[in-house]
Amino acid sequence: MAGDIMTSSLVTVKPSDSIRVAAKRMSEKNVGSVLVVDNHGNLVGILTERDLVRIVAEGVDPDTPVEKVMTRKLVTAEPGESLVGILCKMLRHNIRHVPVVMDRKPVGIISMRDLVRIEAAEQQLCVPG
Repeated sequence: MAGDIMTSSLVTVKPSDSIRVAAKRMSEKNVGSVLVVDNHGNLVGILTERDLVRIVAEGVDPDTPVEKVMTRKLVTAEPGESLVGILCKMLRHNIRHVPVVMDRKPVGIISMRDLVRIEAAEQQLCVPG
């Protein structure tokens, strides 16, 4: 289940924070995405490494607010959702990060890396590191 493997220490930014702030936070925390939450803690968007590559390629000013460039059409999961279901969502939508939400509030995130790590451990393919 999603709740069993999700990362619950979330890296977040506000919609008004700059792209630069979001990128710095991603770098400091060594994560591939930041969740964008409003003043009520509701999930309103996500900014990923892929988004940052696109933003740089387009020459967007790094001081632009995240809300101008974030992904708003979110693919999310619930804590009780199966890992196979989440993997299918990732493949169907060509994404690598799925926020786990309850009542519009993020409670975790699952990355493609998390799913690969679980499968490798179950198959005893390699020692996690």
